[in-house]
Amino acid sequence: MNGRTIALIYFYLISAAALALIVVGIFNSVNFVINSTQYDKYPLRYGAVSNCESPYGGSYAKPYLEKLAPDTESATPGAEQLEKDKQLCLKNEEADRKQHKIEDLKSFLTFSLVGVILFAIHFPQARKQSKEN
Repeated sequence: MNGRTIALIYFYLISAAALALIVVGIFNSVNFVINSTQYDKYPLRYGAVSNCESPYGGSYAKPYLEKLAPDTESATPGAEQLEKDKQLCLKNEEADRKQHKIEDLKSFLTFSLVGVILFAIHFPQARKQSKEN
């Protein structure tokens, strides 16, 4: 195997990998567009369901205690605490939605751009090498 054959194989392998990156980028772009346009709110990660309406703001059940501190009446949270927990949960969900949207956009752009750049550089070189052989 001479150097030209090795170079030809290299250029075609990188071109094939670049095409795979472009396909992944297209998949990510479709995913991003669908999530942005077809839902009222951008979906949470991994298909999670909003659970801020639960009595404990989506957190695990709190242990039962007779009295937490001398100034408290019971171990169960009051209406004010439940409302604070709910608001905090909603705020965290919105932050997670925003981060998920940014990551989807980032992966769409990264895969697409890297794939296009690699393909634009390597495929013409592969064609040039194959014509010379």
